[in-house]
Amino acid sequence: MRDVMKPILAVLALVATTSLTLATTSASADTAPTDTDLPKTVSADVLPTVQINGVAWKQVIVGDIVYVGGSFTSARPAGAAAGTSETARSNMLAYRLSTGNLITTFAPKFNGQVKDMALSPDKKLLYVAGGFTQVDGVNRYRGAAIDLATGKATSFRPIFNSTTNAVAATSSAVFYGGVFTSADNTARTKVAAVKPGDTGTQLLPLNPKVAGGNVNDLVVSSDGTKIVIGGAFTSVNGSSKPGYGLARLEVSSGSSLALPVNDEIRNGGTEAAILSLESDGTSFYGTGYNYGSGGNSEGSFKSDWATGKLTWLEDCHGDTYAIWPTADAVYQASHKHHCGTSGGFPETKPRSWYHATAVTQDVRGTNIADDKYDYPDHPGTPRPEFLEWYPKWTNGTYTSAQQSTWTVTANSNYVIYGGEFLKVNGVAQQGLVRFAVKDIAANKVGPTLKGAAWALTGSSPSAGKATLKWPGNPDKDNATVTYKLYRGTLDSTPIKTVKVSAPFWKHTAMTFTDTGRTSGSSQKYKIEAVDPLGNISRSDWVTVKIR
Repeated sequence: MRDVMKPILAVLALVATTSLTLATTSASADTAPTDTDLPKTVSADVLPTVQINGVAWKQVIVGDIVYVGGSFTSARPAGAAAGTSETARSNMLAYRLSTGNLITTFAPKFNGQVKDMALSPDKKLLYVAGGFTQVDGVNRYRGAAIDLATGKATSFRPIFNSTTNAVAATSSAVFYGGVFTSADNTARTKVAAVKPGDTGTQLLPLNPKVAGGNVNDLVVSSDGTKIVIGGAFTSVNGSSKPGYGLARLEVSSGSSLALPVNDEIRNGGTEAAILSLESDGTSFYGTGYNYGSGGNSEGSFKSDWATGKLTWLEDCHGDTYAIWPTADAVYQASHKHHCGTSGGFPETKPRSWYHATAVTQDVRGTNIADDKYDYPDHPGTPRPEFLEWYPKWTNGTYTSAQQSTWTVTANSNYVIYGGEFLKVNGVAQQGLVRFAVKDIAANKVGPTLKGAAWALTGSSPSAGKATLKWPGNPDKDNATVTYKLYRGTLDSTPIKTVKVSAPFWKHTAMTFTDTGRTSGSSQKYKIEAVDPLGNISRSDWVTVKIR
């Protein structure tokens, strides 16, 4: 994206006279969708979670435990201010998914940042990638394995001569991607595979020729025979199509396989890249950024493992850092600001940023051309539907990019984000946060504006009439909001009720004219917004002198 700092990798108007008429709206999914054809999202309630003093790059869920890797030196309880109630942690920690509490018995010490982690198939080991050279004082050169039963490093010790950005594991191989040019003192450029387990390390033959930029992430197929790599590279095995920012490789030979999605998504070089990849076994998903002429995608995509073909492309603008697929929805970490070409929220002035979003797993339409902002676009390609889930984030300052969310992970009950954010929905919650499905969450997030911040205004344009105007008041996790206008007292029946079911950007300004008032009288009015779960936001009373 042209006008935002580079990512860390490069460091309804509604008008009526005697009534209020609702314009046509569209369905949107949320925690209680009116359209049963759309999936539910998690709630936007901020669940208290252990905090960190830096940045989280990756979280891995194992049962009721979450393992966190990143760059930080301490943890503190939810609600604690920075510098208070600190517990030392060296770039890795664990917490309870159900409570958000730090697990005090797990504290391996890494002397450099942890960039990625992968669970072994038997769920006993956590393979680690990053910039470290020691774990608990023992040499481990940018590759290690942590025994989850003991919290200690095993004898697994591949040696990489530079940073590893990504790791994935099967029962027969552990795959690494990154910046390195050698593994175990043998030439391996940015991709390597080693034998797994706790019996030392043996380098495997995988040795594709990756040229140009680095590998940022990789995923492995469910049968372990193929991997997909993503990054800033410009060719793989001598080919740039496929091979430009994306490649699909045969594990046994390192040879390139067909990858039609790379015909559409082209991110590579010094000012564009694929930033992350995830897999659910049948599909793989990716995200990217583009700052100049080297790329054409800042959103996310879904592709089929069997064919490598594009399933859908979410064509937002604003770098997308991470993605996580659940059974019905796909969650993203980003700083999106313009999703109009993909049926999502439009660009605004001043610009508005959305650091956590969710879309459907299936195709719900097609992308359109960007005829207004001259961004790279993908007209005619399939797209998912955006779901009504938009928590509010406060950027952090730990990295040079000064962003909010960098990573997202989920299971059937929770969605967890990590990054360098300082607050979520105005609640102090640094670096880590949990969200949960409606059955678990408090479900207390209501329409955003209240009191003086929700500016109900009134005037009397002619004898016996009062015209009331108010801005739309959308909810962070519900598309449907019911607006109720009261005269005189809240104990009375509303003089006007209107239900709006629409994405947040279509909850625009509304006007209603109250007639039959006595000239010379003073009338008080208040507007309230109610979401499907009963959360209410109210404006202040406004008094209108009737002409």
